[in-house]
Amino acid sequence: MSDMKLMNGLTIREIAEMLGIEPKAVMARLLNAGIEPKQKAGRTNIYDPDAVEAIRNVPSRGRPKKPKDPTAENK
Repeated sequence: MSDMKLMNGLTIREIAEMLGIEPKAVMARLLNAGIEPKQKAGRTNIYDPDAVEAIRNVPSRGRPKKPKDPTAENK
């Protein structure tokens, strides 16, 4: 894994650790944002560090959040 650091990029696992989400969620966000890896090292995709900022605010496909009940605040 130390060889990956020499390539001046980030793996999906490293991005997941930075964002505090699962690697599967990182892959989904990269796909939704249309971000391609800048290079490949065997089976490992290497992404530009700017990809982290690009996917930070991409919404996940999880369960939609329920809207807050305005009547609940008055009780």
